[in-house]
Amino acid sequence: MQINDIPYNYAHCYATPRQCAQSNRCLRSHAARMNEELVKPKEAVLCITSGYVERVAAGEACAHFRSDALLRHARGMKTLFDVVPKVKYATVRRQVMSCFSSERLFYYAQKGNQLISPKEQLRIVSVFKRAGLAEPSFDEYEFYPDWSE
Repeated sequence: MQINDIPYNYAHCYATPRQCAQSNRCLRSHAARMNEELVKPKEAVLCITSGYVERVAAGEACAHFRSDALLRHARGMKTLFDVVPKVKYATVRRQVMSCFSSERLFYYAQKGNQLISPKEQLRIVSVFKRAGLAEPSFDEYEFYPDWSE
Protein backbone atom coordinates (compact mmCIF):
# COMPACT_ATOMS: atom_id res chain seq x y z
CA MET A 1 0.00 0.00 0.00
CA GLN A 2 1.39 3.36 -1.04
CA ILE A 3 0.32 6.97 -0.61
CA ASN A 4 -0.51 7.21 -4.33
CA ASP A 5 -3.10 4.44 -3.90
CA ILE A 6 -5.27 6.67 -1.71
CA PRO A 7 -8.09 8.21 -3.76
CA TYR A 8 -8.50 11.98 -3.82
CA ASN A 9 -10.71 13.18 -0.96
CA TYR A 10 -10.58 9.85 0.90
CA ALA A 11 -11.48 10.51 4.54
CA HIS A 12 -8.52 10.05 6.91
CA CYS A 13 -8.96 9.01 10.54
CA TYR A 14 -6.54 10.04 13.27
CA ALA A 15 -8.05 7.85 16.01
CA THR A 16 -5.44 6.10 18.14
CA PRO A 17 -5.63 2.37 18.93
CA ARG A 18 -6.84 3.35 22.42
CA GLN A 19 -9.71 5.31 20.91
CA CYS A 20 -10.65 2.75 18.26
CA ALA A 21 -9.89 -0.96 18.48
CA GLN A 22 -10.16 -1.29 14.70
CA SER A 23 -7.68 1.47 13.81
CA ASN A 24 -4.85 -0.98 13.01
CA ARG A 25 -7.02 -2.65 10.34
CA CYS A 26 -8.72 0.45 8.93
CA LEU A 27 -7.83 2.03 5.57
CA ARG A 28 -8.81 5.48 6.86
CA SER A 29 -6.31 5.13 9.71
CA HIS A 30 -3.63 3.86 7.30
CA ALA A 31 -4.25 6.89 5.08
CA ALA A 32 -3.75 9.24 8.03
CA ARG A 33 -0.54 7.49 9.12
CA MET A 34 0.87 7.43 5.60
CA ASN A 35 0.21 11.15 5.24
CA GLU A 36 1.98 11.86 8.53
CA GLU A 37 5.00 9.80 7.44
CA LEU A 38 5.53 11.87 4.29
CA VAL A 39 8.53 14.20 4.23
CA LYS A 40 6.08 16.96 3.42
CA PRO A 41 2.62 15.83 4.64
CA LYS A 42 -0.49 17.25 3.01
CA GLU A 43 -1.62 20.23 5.07
CA ALA A 44 -5.33 19.74 4.46
CA VAL A 45 -7.14 16.42 4.08
CA LEU A 46 -10.71 15.24 4.51
CA CYS A 47 -10.88 13.57 7.92
CA ILE A 48 -13.17 12.02 10.51
CA THR A 49 -13.93 14.61 13.21
CA SER A 50 -12.52 14.36 16.71
CA GLY A 51 -16.07 14.45 18.11
CA TYR A 52 -16.95 11.33 16.17
CA VAL A 53 -13.72 9.65 17.31
CA GLU A 54 -14.74 10.42 20.93
CA ARG A 55 -18.11 8.72 20.36
CA VAL A 56 -16.33 5.64 18.95
CA ALA A 57 -13.95 5.67 21.94
CA ALA A 58 -17.04 5.69 24.19
CA GLY A 59 -18.29 2.49 22.57
CA GLU A 60 -20.27 3.54 19.50
CA ALA A 61 -19.68 1.33 16.45
CA CYS A 62 -17.72 3.11 13.72
CA ALA A 63 -19.71 3.58 10.53
CA HIS A 64 -16.60 4.83 8.73
CA PHE A 65 -14.45 1.71 9.24
CA ARG A 66 -13.01 0.35 5.99
CA SER A 67 -11.16 -2.95 6.13
CA ASP A 68 -7.57 -3.08 4.89
CA ALA A 69 -8.05 -6.70 3.77
CA LEU A 70 -6.49 -7.38 0.39
CA LEU A 71 -9.01 -8.31 -2.28
CA ARG A 72 -8.32 -10.13 -5.54
CA HIS A 73 -8.65 -7.77 -8.49
CA ALA A 74 -8.37 -9.05 -12.06
CA ARG A 75 -6.37 -7.41 -14.82
CA GLY A 76 -7.19 -8.07 -18.47
CA MET A 77 -9.82 -10.04 -20.37
CA LYS A 78 -8.03 -10.76 -23.63
CA THR A 79 -9.20 -14.40 -23.80
CA LEU A 80 -12.47 -14.04 -21.88
CA PHE A 81 -14.73 -14.61 -24.90
CA ASP A 82 -12.69 -17.40 -26.50
CA VAL A 83 -14.95 -20.10 -25.01
CA VAL A 84 -18.21 -18.38 -25.95
CA PRO A 85 -20.04 -20.10 -28.83
CA LYS A 86 -20.78 -17.90 -31.84
CA VAL A 87 -24.57 -18.01 -31.27
CA LYS A 88 -24.19 -16.59 -27.73
CA TYR A 89 -21.27 -14.26 -28.38
CA ALA A 90 -23.16 -10.98 -29.00
CA THR A 91 -25.48 -11.44 -26.02
CA VAL A 92 -22.73 -12.46 -23.59
CA ARG A 93 -20.45 -9.63 -24.74
CA ARG A 94 -23.24 -7.04 -24.33
CA GLN A 95 -24.07 -8.37 -20.85
CA VAL A 96 -20.40 -8.35 -19.80
CA MET A 97 -20.12 -4.75 -21.04
CA SER A 98 -23.06 -3.84 -18.79
CA CYS A 99 -21.07 -5.10 -15.77
CA PHE A 100 -19.04 -1.87 -16.04
CA SER A 101 -20.20 1.69 -15.50
CA SER A 102 -19.38 2.62 -19.10
CA GLU A 103 -18.38 1.03 -22.38
CA ARG A 104 -15.07 2.87 -22.19
CA LEU A 105 -14.22 1.25 -18.83
CA PHE A 106 -15.07 -2.13 -20.32
CA TYR A 107 -12.49 -1.61 -23.06
CA TYR A 108 -9.88 -0.37 -20.57
CA ALA A 109 -10.53 -3.45 -18.41
CA GLN A 110 -10.37 -5.77 -21.40
CA LYS A 111 -6.96 -4.41 -22.39
CA GLY A 112 -5.70 -4.58 -18.80
CA ASN A 113 -5.45 -0.82 -18.28
CA GLN A 114 -8.23 -0.83 -15.67
CA LEU A 115 -8.47 -3.24 -12.73
CA ILE A 116 -11.60 -5.38 -12.53
CA SER A 117 -12.99 -5.21 -9.00
CA PRO A 118 -14.17 -8.31 -7.15
CA LYS A 119 -17.80 -7.12 -7.58
CA GLU A 120 -17.35 -6.71 -11.33
CA GLN A 121 -15.76 -10.17 -11.52
CA LEU A 122 -18.79 -11.67 -9.76
CA ARG A 123 -21.16 -9.97 -12.19
CA ILE A 124 -19.14 -11.32 -15.15
CA VAL A 125 -19.14 -14.84 -13.68
CA SER A 126 -22.92 -14.53 -13.25
CA VAL A 127 -23.30 -13.61 -16.95
CA PHE A 128 -21.37 -16.73 -17.94
CA LYS A 129 -23.38 -18.95 -15.58
CA ARG A 130 -26.70 -17.61 -16.91
CA ALA A 131 -25.48 -18.38 -20.44
CA GLY A 132 -24.63 -21.95 -19.40
CA LEU A 133 -20.89 -21.43 -19.87
CA ALA A 134 -17.92 -22.41 -17.74
CA GLU A 135 -16.62 -19.86 -15.26
CA PRO A 136 -14.41 -17.36 -17.10
CA SER A 137 -10.80 -16.65 -16.25
CA PHE A 138 -9.01 -13.34 -16.42
CA ASP A 139 -5.48 -12.64 -17.67
CA GLU A 140 -3.94 -12.11 -14.23
CA TYR A 141 -4.80 -11.23 -10.65
CA GLU A 142 -3.47 -8.61 -8.24
CA PHE A 143 -4.26 -8.01 -4.59
CA TYR A 144 -5.27 -4.55 -3.33
CA PRO A 145 -7.47 -3.16 -0.57
CA ASP A 146 -10.86 -1.79 -1.60
CA TRP A 147 -10.54 2.00 -1.59
CA SER A 148 -13.88 2.46 -3.33
CA GLU A 149 -16.07 3.03 -0.28
